[in-house]
Amino acid sequence: MGIFQNYRILSFLVVIIALLWCFSPVLADNGSISITYRGSGGSYIGDVIIFDGYNTVGNTTVLQITGPGLPAAGVPIYNLNGPAGAGTPVEVNPDGSWKVVWYTANIQGINQMQTTRYYITAFDLSNPAKNATTSIMMAKREFYAVPTPNTVETGDYIQILGYAEGGAPDIHIEIQDMSGNVIHVYDTAATNSGDFNYDFHINMPPGDYPVIISSATMKTSYQTIIHVIPPQTPTLLPTTGPTPVIPVSLVTAGITVTPAVARTTAPASLSPLTIIAGLITAGLVVLLILVLGRKI
Repeated sequence: MGIFQNYRILSFLVVIIALLWCFSPVLADNGSISITYRGSGGSYIGDVIIFDGYNTVGNTTVLQITGPGLPAAGVPIYNLNGPAGAGTPVEVNPDGSWKVVWYTANIQGINQMQTTRYYITAFDLSNPAKNATTSIMMAKREFYAVPTPNTVETGDYIQILGYAEGGAPDIHIEIQDMSGNVIHVYDTAATNSGDFNYDFHINMPPGDYPVIISSATMKTSYQTIIHVIPPQTPTLLPTTGPTPVIPVSLVTAGITVTPAVARTTAPASLSPLTIIAGLITAGLVVLLILVLGRKI
């Protein structure tokens, strides 16, 4: 009879333990995501803007921008010409925080940006239903210009993209060295809508070069800097060894990932219910040992 009672107690405890472990994951918190804009809520096109937040859902936050003239599904914050639905990935820190510094002067398709309100959405790569959105008012300056790309190699071409409110037929571009000596002068004109661009060849040695854009029809001038670096020597890939593979999930999402950048996946945190279930399980196991020891 004692052995039979022991088996009944053991069976009861096993059922309780199984139920706890089956239900606790279902009741666990699935996490959330947030996004915050650091600033007054308004910026000029070409400014540096910071977004940050928390993602307790997964290890990668994806950022998209929507607004007038852009797809409703969103595009990457660094490529307004990117595929609809794609986004810019941002790594999540082990504590769940994430941060991105948005250099708006480096946006591909920056000429599409208008003086209007844009919406930045952050979502988790593995669970897009977990998302958050903030908005920011962007404005075109009366007169501005953006080197594209901002960092260029000696021997390459660079493009100056700019805007002059009301249009200007006499855009004057001066390239200086750090001593203030003028080394190149170019002239172009803005369209009636105010947009202008000019391409030229970088024949200067590595260094930083101030660029001054002016016009007799504009009240102010605009200054920016071109960063020139030495020509990069191509790195020869090994003829043997595995080829880096981009996960299919990232390809279908339209997200560009650099395989050479490795990151350590942060360990998943346990929910409070899971911890409680573990403590109860440990207590029941101890109780079982005491009961069986006493019966024996």
